[in-house]
Amino acid sequence: MKFFPEAKVKRILSLLPLTQGFVTALAVTDAFSAANEHGSRSHLQTICPEGRRTLKAVCAVAVLLLAVVPARATDSCKFTPGQKSITVTLQNYPNAFEPLCQPTRIRVDDRTPVTLRLENLSPIEICTPAAKAPSPNAVTNPLESIINSVVGLKAFDFAQHLDFAEYTKDLGKLDEVMGIAPRTPVVNRPPLPPPTGTESPDEKALRLFNDIAGQVLESAQEVSQKQTVWQGNYKKDNDDMITYLAADYRGSKYHNFDPDIDAALAAVRAHVALGAIALDAYTNAYPPNELDYAELQMLTDEMKSLQSRLNNNCSTADKPACNADILHTTTHLIDQANAFLSIVQDNFKTLQTMQGALVTNFATLHKIKVDFQNRLNAGQIKTDGTILYQDFQLASDYGAADAGSISCSSDTTPAVATTDAINYSVTFQNVPAFTVSSGLLTTFLQKNVYGVTQQLDTTTTPPSTDTVFVVTDSARASVFPMAYVNYRTGRPALKTWWGEPYNELIIAHNVSAGIGINPNTGTNQVEFFAGDAISFGRVLIHAGAHFGRTQSLAGGFSLGKVPSGFSGTTAPVEWGYHPAFAIGLSVRIAPF
Repeated sequence: MKFFPEAKVKRILSLLPLTQGFVTALAVTDAFSAANEHGSRSHLQTICPEGRRTLKAVCAVAVLLLAVVPARATDSCKFTPGQKSITVTLQNYPNAFEPLCQPTRIRVDDRTPVTLRLENLSPIEICTPAAKAPSPNAVTNPLESIINSVVGLKAFDFAQHLDFAEYTKDLGKLDEVMGIAPRTPVVNRPPLPPPTGTESPDEKALRLFNDIAGQVLESAQEVSQKQTVWQGNYKKDNDDMITYLAADYRGSKYHNFDPDIDAALAAVRAHVALGAIALDAYTNAYPPNELDYAELQMLTDEMKSLQSRLNNNCSTADKPACNADILHTTTHLIDQANAFLSIVQDNFKTLQTMQGALVTNFATLHKIKVDFQNRLNAGQIKTDGTILYQDFQLASDYGAADAGSISCSSDTTPAVATTDAINYSVTFQNVPAFTVSSGLLTTFLQKNVYGVTQQLDTTTTPPSTDTVFVVTDSARASVFPMAYVNYRTGRPALKTWWGEPYNELIIAHNVSAGIGINPNTGTNQVEFFAGDAISFGRVLIHAGAHFGRTQSLAGGFSLGKVPSGFSGTTAPVEWGYHPAFAIGLSVRIAPF
C-alpha cells in the first residue's frame, strides 16, 4: 500500500527552515521509495535522519501530518493564493446551473485590488453583483491576548427560460363542419352551362343562383385548407424560436447567436415580414390575408343580389303567389354562405393574432442581440475571440472582509436565473508578523515529587517501621497549557490546503517563546519555552527547549531512611529550573 505522497512532502519540507541542513533530496527520495515499497511508517527514521532532537521532532510531525491527508484535488477554480484575479467558469449544458467553483474564503494583502472574472458567458444572460457593505475585521492586540491567555491556563498530567403564446384553435375542424374531405388546390369557377330550352327570366335567375351556391362550399374549403397549413407553420415558428432561445450559447458557442441571419430562423423571418400585394396572394405560398376569402365574399354577395330577384313575388302584393320552396332554399343557402364566411374570417383573426405574437417574439430575439452588442461595445462584457467574459472589480480595503454574490439571469426575464448564485468572500489582511497563539506543550522534563512515608523494615526482630524519604509522584513527560508569542522570519509560502483547493494555506517559519503555569509538580509553577515554530495557517507546531522547575531534596538529604533527629512531616525540597526538549501545538488567537 502506498500512502506517502512523495512529491507533496518533499515540496513542504523544502519550505521549512527547520529542516534545512539535515533533510537532503537524496534522503527523502530513498525514504519514500522504501516506504512505498514496504508500506511501513517505520521509514520515518530514514526521512528524518539523526541530528538535533528539535529538528528531528518537527520533521517527524510534519511528515506524519502530510501522510494522512488526502491528495490535493484538481483546482477547477482558476485561483492561486497571492494572485489578484479570481476566475469563475460557467459551465455548458447539462451543468449550466452549476458554476465550476464558489470563490470563498480568499485572503489577499491589505489595499490589494481584486478582479472577479466570470468566463463562458452567454449573449442572452446578464450578470450583476448584489449590493453589500464591507464588514471590518476585529483585530485583537497580541499583547492583550497573551495576558488573557496566561490568566486562563489549565493543566493535566501525561502518564504515557422565454414563454411564447400558443394558439390552439383548430382551424382544420372547418372541414368537419362542412362534412367533406380535404380538396385539391384552387380551381377556376366553371362557366354557366348553356340553357336547354326557352327559359323565363325567373328560371334563369334560379339556375344562376344554384350554380353560385354550388361554388360556396368549394371556395370555403380552399380557404380552410390554407388557414390550417399556416396555423401549423405559425406553431412551428413558435417552437423554432423557443428552441433557438433555449440553446446553449456559452463558451465558444456565443458566435452562434444571431437571429437576424441564422438559417434556423429563416422561415420565421419570412413569416413575420409584411404581406405582399399580388393577384395570387390567396395561394398557400403567401401568409393568410383578406384575399383568401375574397371569392367567398363575392359569391355570398351575388347570392344576396339574386335572392331579392327570386323572392320578389313574396314581397310584392300584385305578383303571382310566393314559392315557399324557393324562399326557404335561398334563405338557407345564403345563411350557410354567411356562416362559412364568418368562420374563415374568425380563423383569419386568430391567425393574425398568432402572426402578431411571432412578430413580437422575434423582435424580442432581435432586442437580445442589440443589448448584447451594446454591452460588448461598452466594455461591460469582453471577448478574447473565443469566449465571453465579464470582470467585476472589488474595491481594495484594509482589515475588512468583502463578501457578496453575483447572479446571472435572462435578458428577457430578469427574474429567471440562468445559473446558481456565485458567492464570494475576500478578506483583505496581511500575513501577520507578530502573533500570539494558545495551546499545549509536551515536555520531556523528568517530574519527581518527594515526600515522607512509613516503610516496614523486616531486617529487624521483631519487624519495625522506619520513616523514609521517597518519590511520591513521577512522570517521564507532562502536558500543560502554554501561551506563545511568535515572530515570523522570512516571507511566507502561500499554498492551498490538500483536498481543499479554495482554502489558502500559509506556511511560515517563526521564532517562538512561551509562558505557562505548570501544576504537575504539586504546585503551580511558572515555566517557559523558547524555540522554533512552523505555522500551517492558524495552526503552529513548536519545537525547542522547555525551562521547567523541578524538585530535589534539600539540606543534603537523600532518598531512604530519615536520619535520626528529623521530625518533619514533609520532605525538605528545593526548586530549580532545568531545560528539556519539548514539542507544542497551538492555534493563533491574535491577530485572528
